[in-house]
Amino acid sequence: MKIPTLITLLSLIMGINICHAKPSVPNVSDQPPRVADSGVAALALHDCQTDLRYLNQVFGWQVAWPSQWASIVSAGAANDTNTALTRWREAPAAIDSAIEILRRGIGHHETAPRPVVLRVYQQVSDLTAILAQDSSPYLFPSPSTEATRQWNTMIRESMTPAARRFEAFLQNEYLPAARTAPGLSGIANGEACFAQTVTWWTTLNSSTEDIETTGRHLLDEARNALVTSDSRGADFSDIMERLRAFQAHNSTTPKELIALSAAAIKRADAATLSRFAHKSGSPIGVVEMPAYVQDSFPAGRYVAAQGNEPATYSINPSRPQERRLMAEVIAFHEAIPGHHLFATYPRPESAGSDYNAGTVEGWAIYTEYLADEMGLYSSTLDRQGMIAKHLWAASRLLVEPGLHIHHWSRERAIQFMLDNTLLSRTEIEIEVDRYIAMPGQSLSYMLGANLIMEERERAHAALGKKFDIAAFHDVVLGPGGRPLPVVRADIRHWVSEQLSSNGESQVRG
Repeated sequence: MKIPTLITLLSLIMGINICHAKPSVPNVSDQPPRVADSGVAALALHDCQTDLRYLNQVFGWQVAWPSQWASIVSAGAANDTNTALTRWREAPAAIDSAIEILRRGIGHHETAPRPVVLRVYQQVSDLTAILAQDSSPYLFPSPSTEATRQWNTMIRESMTPAARRFEAFLQNEYLPAARTAPGLSGIANGEACFAQTVTWWTTLNSSTEDIETTGRHLLDEARNALVTSDSRGADFSDIMERLRAFQAHNSTTPKELIALSAAAIKRADAATLSRFAHKSGSPIGVVEMPAYVQDSFPAGRYVAAQGNEPATYSINPSRPQERRLMAEVIAFHEAIPGHHLFATYPRPESAGSDYNAGTVEGWAIYTEYLADEMGLYSSTLDRQGMIAKHLWAASRLLVEPGLHIHHWSRERAIQFMLDNTLLSRTEIEIEVDRYIAMPGQSLSYMLGANLIMEERERAHAALGKKFDIAAFHDVVLGPGGRPLPVVRADIRHWVSEQLSSNGESQVRG
């Protein structure tokens, strides 16, 4: 399956660049927005009859665009502002086009599920409130050129009214018509749509049965690992109860969460060459996530370097007590040896720059296990946080088919995760609503990691003492972004080459 080149698109929609982009890739962010849609999520749903193509709380315009406006104001260069004016003057019309498309969706019974609409509505409402402020981060505080004055006028007199029109439309027309059924099973050709999205996100032609079988296996594996991690010999239920009590009663502050994460990343960076041929040559900072997206976003995200700004691990500081348990594992996932190392790994200009969630997110999950092998977790509690995250990731392989194939209600999906993970109900609601909004995306994490781990085990079995973990990682990372089947083929080709080389050496000897 050919994956579109999406590196710069991802930079556009979320400020995330999780692959190494070649300089020749055109910069999509320079192009004017034609319609306010759900960004990369719309591509996965291209043949599906659902307004999820236009409403998304993770990749939607109301999340993506403001970060770009803030960057324009921060940069402040006259030429950049003139270019931005040319592009963003079309944005209000794009918002109005989306309103008309969504209005048609009401008539065609293609409305998005109500939980997604509510999330988007809240984000748009929060955004309009920020836009109305004199101290808005999207306005030049002291416009000193004609371009900066025009920018402020555009934001106040064109963008802000357009956002308010979108907010009013959602509240008055769309929310009353939104679908109550959360999954794709309620739309025309929903099962085929789900299969399409799974293949688009993962590049694997996995059947629902295969996905669920893998999910049950990985869930059991994580359960057993949690029991084994406890030196007191407690059973699974007792450990879960103890960890839930810790999450409810620890006193971690946002500053402590950030400091803990920064220390974990520094520790991982120092240990990189014990398992890799190269280190990242780019710094990464740890910052707080913007307040207006915290309620709808998970614990953290990786934001690539932009211009003179270094890459960052953006932490969601809300509910820091809940997030303490998985603080280290998420830092490794988002930064080093996860997304940041993947994004900045030295590779040739010929390396691939196609985005594939199965490869990128699969790699990041794989590095959570790898961090354990490297001894990077600072305590038993933090190791158990890693395992708790794997309970969470494995549960997705059962929850997504439940929602989109088996007619699960949103409440049933929430209850499944309450029973099988250590996430709070608030966090689970954010997660489940994300699975509703982006069918197939969450499956890419564990399916990708499982493929990388299985191929590593296969390579180790074939090569024995000749297996070189740094060389193996170079095979996965060196060629850059490409589909998972290509990653598998690259690894197997490398194994064959090593076996052939070893055979030749033995003959010569």
